[in-house]
Formats: sequence, structure tokens, C-alpha cells
Amino acid sequence: MSLGNQTRMLRRFACAVGLSAMLAATPGCVPFIGYDDYPPDAYIATTAPIYFEGRPMYWYGNRWNYREGGRWNHYEREPAGLYQRRMQGPPVRRTYEPPRGRPGPSPSGGRSGGRPGGRR
Repeated sequence: MSLGNQTRMLRRFACAVGLSAMLAATPGCVPFIGYDDYPPDAYIATTAPIYFEGRPMYWYGNRWNYREGGRWNHYEREPAGLYQRRMQGPPVRRTYEPPRGRPGPSPSGGRSGGRPGGRR
């Protein structure tokens, strides 16, 4: 192995050690935020928020989530007021799906076919 190759290999090793040491020294940093870290749009659209400290809160993923600026945030410790609210029951969820069972009357008032106005 030539001296130039050894030098390059030593530099790469030193960079890898330095990068590893830097990452180990910053335990509070998170490399990315997963998709499960905050409520999805469908949950927000169908769940009534609980207002606390002037912000809408959502109980999702076993914690209270809220928007702050352009980011999602959550409480590390559940505030007493939100705990009491959570103990009252689950949040109200709405559904936009049609009810199951027998179909209701048709939009034409139960008539089928024919011209508008009921004349044939």
C-alpha cells in the first residue's frame, strides 16, 4: 500500500471517528421525525379538539399534541387540566360516511323514471 493510500484511509477513519463523537455528544438531537409522531390529517378532520391554554389539543399516541407555529409539539408531562378532561371520556369523533342499513328515499322523492314534474 502506498503512502498516499494510507494517508487517505487515515483521514477517512479520523472523519468517521469525529462524526461519531459529535453525534454521541448531542443526545437531544433527533435525526428525523417519524410520521407517527403527530396526528394525521384524517384524525384532525374528524376529532373535536380540546382547547387548553388557548390552543386546540388532540389526544393522539398516548399524549396531548398541539400546533405551535408550523410544527407539532406535545407535553412531556400531562397537565392536570388535560388529565381531568381525558378522564371524562374519549374525544368526540365525527364520521362523514353514509349510515349503513336500508337506503333512504331517492332524491326525486321516491319516483323512478319519468320527466320532472311527475308527468309521463
